[in-house]
Amino acid sequence: MQPTSLNISSILHDVSLCRWRENFINAFKVAGVLVLATALAWLAVVLAGRPMEQAAFFVAFFVWAVFLMVIQFAINFVLLFWPFLLYFRANVAVVRQRTLLSLIQTTLETESPLPAVIRTYAAGFSFRYGTRLRQFAATLESGVALEEAVRSHWGLFRYDVAGMIRLGGNEPETLRAIEEIAQDERDFSIFRTCQTLRAVYLLLLVGVMLPIMSFVFIHIVPAFEAIFQDFDTTLPGLTVFVISASRYWVKYSYLFLPLAWLIGIAFLLYLILQTNIAIFRPFGFRRMFRNTDAAKFLAIFAVGLRHRFAIPVILEMYRWTVPSAYLKKKGMVIQTAIEKGHDWVDAVRKAGFVSGPEASLLHSAERTGNTSAVLEQLSRSKERSQIREDELYSKLVFIPLVLLLSAIIGTFAIAMFLPLVSLITSLC
Repeated sequence: MQPTSLNISSILHDVSLCRWRENFINAFKVAGVLVLATALAWLAVVLAGRPMEQAAFFVAFFVWAVFLMVIQFAINFVLLFWPFLLYFRANVAVVRQRTLLSLIQTTLETESPLPAVIRTYAAGFSFRYGTRLRQFAATLESGVALEEAVRSHWGLFRYDVAGMIRLGGNEPETLRAIEEIAQDERDFSIFRTCQTLRAVYLLLLVGVMLPIMSFVFIHIVPAFEAIFQDFDTTLPGLTVFVISASRYWVKYSYLFLPLAWLIGIAFLLYLILQTNIAIFRPFGFRRMFRNTDAAKFLAIFAVGLRHRFAIPVILEMYRWTVPSAYLKKKGMVIQTAIEKGHDWVDAVRKAGFVSGPEASLLHSAERTGNTSAVLEQLSRSKERSQIREDELYSKLVFIPLVLLLSAIIGTFAIAMFLPLVSLITSLC
């Protein structure tokens, strides 16, 4: 098994080097095309009979224009598109975690050497992530158990998965629960993609529309109004309304534009938080992620109860794995309530992780002895409910906003066209 893994690792390493070499060559091809275009432009100017000074000026102007375009593109890219890069990076991290979990599950079921498989998997990645995988494999090779290795390298896994492995180890039930989580992510990934596409479309639409409308309101509308005043034409009511709105826009633009930016940033922050690459809950976003936070807490709790860990130990593991200070505090509130003698189900309900009917269901499960199974079902149900709610809210925001922007553009176009009809009629 080991020689085969090493051979596969060598092949993947060669493929990675070949990919980087092709990217490097493609970059040189782009630069070569630009140089060739510049040379052809200079040759065309010379053949047209222009002096050499004009040809040199034209080439210099062309190079300078390309340089400015690159700088402007880089600035806009950094200012506007870094959230989408972060979103893309988060999706890549999710795929990597999912693949790593599948490899672990497969190797444990087939009794294959896990360190060799992970080293083979690491050969196809860049230096940073590949190094982290090789360090994880080295920890396993040193004789450390899987759950202890995850504790040292838990950044390779999502926090709830890390907690489940720490409590459940490599037991089949734990791996099955983790695989079901990964399967749900694969099944519902199309919803995340559609939400991102809607957000990109709206932001691009608003980003193009705001500067154009500002220019029209500042320069075009006043000139338009002056022209009709010269002809002593009575403006329609809709046109008067649009002109008044443009004046308010120009007068209070210092309030409207920052507000639009804040709304856009808040929307992008919501998309980024959806990916779980950044587990923090700023004020105003906590209720939006209540179901997914509860699902991850219940999944960890279910694994801990199945393996008969004490509830304080499970809560300590949850606080150790979850990165959010807000969620850590909720875990501490639950533990404090239990230490005061309160029932753990009631403490979890008061923390907002389960509702009243769900708490009654857990009380019934305690009496029948299948609490961990019910917790798993509740966790899966809440995660799916979060995905469905996100999709619904995304559509409820997207459709009205598109209709509103269309109505604004249509109203403006009609308002500017109506006076032309009156003017043509009066002139005839």
